[in-house]
Amino acid sequence: MKLFKSLSLLAVGLGAAGMIASQGCGSSDSGSSSGGTGGGAAVGQPPSKPEAPAAAGGEAKTFAINELFLGEKDRAHAPVKDAWKAYGYNIDKLVTDDKSTDVCQRQAGGTGARQLDGNNGIDNAFGHTILTFITGLLAEPSKSLTDAIAGGSFTVLLTVNGLTDDAAQTNTGLSGQIQVGGSFPAGTKPDFGNPALDWPYRSDVQPVQLSDAFITNGTFVNGSGGAEIGLSLVLQGQTLSLNIHNAIVTFDHKSPNDLTNGTIAGVITTTELVSGIEKVAGSFNVCDGNLLDTLKTTIIGASDILHDGTNKPGVPCDAISIGLGFTAKRVGAPKTPAGPDTATPKDNCKDGGAGDGGDGG
Repeated sequence: MKLFKSLSLLAVGLGAAGMIASQGCGSSDSGSSSGGTGGGAAVGQPPSKPEAPAAAGGEAKTFAINELFLGEKDRAHAPVKDAWKAYGYNIDKLVTDDKSTDVCQRQAGGTGARQLDGNNGIDNAFGHTILTFITGLLAEPSKSLTDAIAGGSFTVLLTVNGLTDDAAQTNTGLSGQIQVGGSFPAGTKPDFGNPALDWPYRSDVQPVQLSDAFITNGTFVNGSGGAEIGLSLVLQGQTLSLNIHNAIVTFDHKSPNDLTNGTIAGVITTTELVSGIEKVAGSFNVCDGNLLDTLKTTIIGASDILHDGTNKPGVPCDAISIGLGFTAKRVGAPKTPAGPDTATPKDNCKDGGAGDGGDGG
């Protein structure tokens, strides 16, 4: 099949790229990553907590993500080479180049390891390497995700206590929660920007509580310690689950009913991502066992960080950094529980679907 052939070329291309960039992890060349600028947060990190009064109580405001950016385009929807470099944060507090040696060791047998950071030390191996795999299956994955959200397939709901309508708000003591939005009833679509909209929430997914959050000059940061966020990305009707650990969530709240310049950054453990890819491989006609093994090796080779968000030499990399962008619109408080996602991923490889890797037309 043509798709099979394109995936085969993708796997070979990523393997070659991994060999070219293999110095990035455990390089024998001398070199080290630079840290912060002294006295403050390291470069590429979110704003620091301000010396400011706690936010007053008031109405909790809920926003639903209406756009997601994986990294093949910039925030203006323009295709930009290496757009991924602008999504995320400097999670490990290092600014790493391809000769840095103070970083974790590349996984044995990995062919896609890339330790090179994005802008200002941004850690985003997902955008750097894994996104290439996704765009080999789907040319415009960010558009596909955004279209799925617009159709009511899923979203992420952010409820925040303490937000005001002041575009320059600076306060500590904000709180709230993050919930997974379920599917709208068949034949209906969400009306973004409607403060009365009740987007059904997934009652089977535990909400992520936000505490010690703050906002400085209109930029919200979810606080210290990070969050554990589960995302279900719907691509062409198939769901790829991502569990983002030690997550940093930020956004600009310059308009009362809009969140802009949103970022979700953190790490995905390598084993969890491999498991997620295995579950949806058949739905994308990745049927040949050797090809699937090659793709899994490529994913493992993309590991660039440790599962706790740190980075140090002498320890194998066991996680993949990620940075996603988003915008969100005001909706009503979630009131209606939605059932769990019980759909079984379509497997085109079963019953003689596409398993032989032949030309197929």
